[in-house]
Amino acid sequence: MTTSYGASGDLYGALLDVNKQKVSGFVDMGEASPVSITVKLKQKKQKSARKGMRGQTTDSGARIDEVIGSLGIQNWIAKNIAMLLSGTAVAATESLGTVTAEAITLPADGSWIKLAHRDVSSVLITDKAEDTDFEVKPRAGLIRSLGAELTGTAAYSYAAESGYKIDIATKSAIRMALIIDGKNDETDEDFYAELDSVVFVPKSPMLLISAPETDYEKMEFDLIIETLPGKTSPGSINGFAIGS
Repeated sequence: MTTSYGASGDLYGALLDVNKQKVSGFVDMGEASPVSITVKLKQKKQKSARKGMRGQTTDSGARIDEVIGSLGIQNWIAKNIAMLLSGTAVAATESLGTVTAEAITLPADGSWIKLAHRDVSSVLITDKAEDTDFEVKPRAGLIRSLGAELTGTAAYSYAAESGYKIDIATKSAIRMALIIDGKNDETDEDFYAELDSVVFVPKSPMLLISAPETDYEKMEFDLIIETLPGKTSPGSINGFAIGS
């Protein structure tokens, strides 16, 4: 059974390297709910062998086995998607430009050929007309013949890249420090939580093309909450140690 109360909060995360040192500032991770923490205990029991008490517990104890959690994120921004895909979000920086003579061969079967750039415009092929002799998918930078095989050179412009490119499956572990700036919705009291080192384990798929009726799919993660060397607790809530 889960015990909870109404709470809201802003979640911030800073990337950590393999040595658990921060390599970025804290980034607002957007709509994140629910965020949960569980301290799992390993219990020991001493049972009696005395006549009339056999099998009954006479003493018990427990020790902390692990601290785990879970998290759902609804903000599909590049850095969150990179976490889901165990990847890296790299800023796209290519400038706009033009190509004057790119050699192309477009098969007669109408299959698409990829140009050297995406986001193309003003595509020209000598003595050929767009939408009559060839067709272009500008965003993808794809081009195909609408008839016989077409061999020649293409000239075109391409737009500057912006935002992020995500390289998939480049990290075996996504590790972050987390801060929650929260509020108890029932008492209106503020609270603050901080976790020093959290490994994100994706448990939901990345829907590249989702079903038509799908709305507001959530990125879901299991959390492995680590205690840093030299510390006795993985974090705190309002200054009270977790798992102490």
